[in-house]
Amino acid sequence: MKTLRKINNIAFYTTLTLFITLYLGMLAQIPLGIIQVISAIILTYITYLKSRYAKKHLTIYWFATITELTLLYLEQFYYQSSNDFIELTLMVLFPMSIAIYFFIIMRKITSEYELKKINL
Repeated sequence: MKTLRKINNIAFYTTLTLFITLYLGMLAQIPLGIIQVISAIILTYITYLKSRYAKKHLTIYWFATITELTLLYLEQFYYQSSNDFIELTLMVLFPMSIAIYFFIIMRKITSEYELKKINL
């Protein structure tokens, strides 16, 4: 669990640092997203039924992630807006908001998991 959190921290802080140049930050979101989805799958499998906090917040995370992916798909293939604000929101603001949310809940879930593991 600690290794999973360290990998997520490195990817998250690297992405934030690369957002100094918008283009590199957007490219860094791709591996960050992959790492966070894999981490979320692992956390869901390990802690979903064991923790009320994990169940609530991972459900919110999965809902937000699936909604974001659906909106990106629809915008890319059906809507294709020429509005830069909509594209910026869908490609930068929402994904980073979800990444920050996952970063926060992952810290809490892994801390809770490690504490329960020690107490058992």
